[in-house]
Amino acid sequence: MIQDDTDPASSEGTPVLVAVGEGLLEVGVRDDLPSDYLGRGFGGDVANVAVMAARMGIRARLLTRLGADTPGRLLLDFWRRANLDVDRVAVDPSAPTGMYVNAVRHGGHTFGYYRSGSAATRLSPADVDGRLLDGAGALHVSGISLAISSSAALAAERAAELARDSGVTVTFCVNHRLMLRPDTDRNLAFARAADIVILSSEDARAMLDTDHPDRIRSALGEGPQEIVLTDGPAGAVVLTDGEIHRVVAPQVVVVDTAGAGDALAGTYLAGRLAGTAPPDALESAVVAGALSCRWPGCARSYPTAEEVARVRAGASPDVEPQLSSSESA
Repeated sequence: MIQDDTDPASSEGTPVLVAVGEGLLEVGVRDDLPSDYLGRGFGGDVANVAVMAARMGIRARLLTRLGADTPGRLLLDFWRRANLDVDRVAVDPSAPTGMYVNAVRHGGHTFGYYRSGSAATRLSPADVDGRLLDGAGALHVSGISLAISSSAALAAERAAELARDSGVTVTFCVNHRLMLRPDTDRNLAFARAADIVILSSEDARAMLDTDHPDRIRSALGEGPQEIVLTDGPAGAVVLTDGEIHRVVAPQVVVVDTAGAGDALAGTYLAGRLAGTAPPDALESAVVAGALSCRWPGCARSYPTAEEVARVRAGASPDVEPQLSSSESA
């Protein structure tokens, strides 16, 4: 359970963030580079959240399935380097690892997905047991976890049921993706039962037909104790304890906005698990989301905890991202 009196100075003993959903290998295409350029990246929304939380010093565990193929091996290697607990990542030799193409143009991007029949879509309640939540402080699920297949949705719902029975905080990124033909009623029910809900203005309009904070609060009911509403370069707000706290995003030179929302979510949840109060956790989260836009791709573009801290302390955000040698290939 998330506490507000934990010493955030060290991750040792900090509760684990457990994420349930999919991981995807990213193929990057950029209009500002030669036409034969293909970049390698790493995505999947809950996996991105776990990676960003780990970068902020929080222990993170991922439950998913990968194929016994090169994309699966690359993802697993990356997650290990990112210090994720991958003991619950199953390798399924009968299904491929999902992939997507991230086509970047003038700071914007379009995604093309190749996940039909992927190993992650074969997640099922059989993959979920009580050991998944060993040491857990929060369970994280997304609307994509619920939408990629009926069995994956049942797995996520089973994990949430176990979390609630164990007093573990349930967090939910709405990520209402129309191309996946989401079950709006299912997503709404999950959001209403979650403790922390994170959604974009676009998500809110699609699922709730409003992006007004007070109306979102009313539509989600009394279940969520914290609601984070993001609005791209405008920043984000958190609704908690009957108050609304707004954070403006720092200006950065945008290369690619892909995965910025996941960076924000991972940083916010890391802060809350470390005992940081919601407004302060959102300050770091908005900075992390903005900094992730300086580099192409999703998880490999994420800033370090030190970069986030420097920008919060007043340093310029427009400096070269700190990529490790393993990420710069």
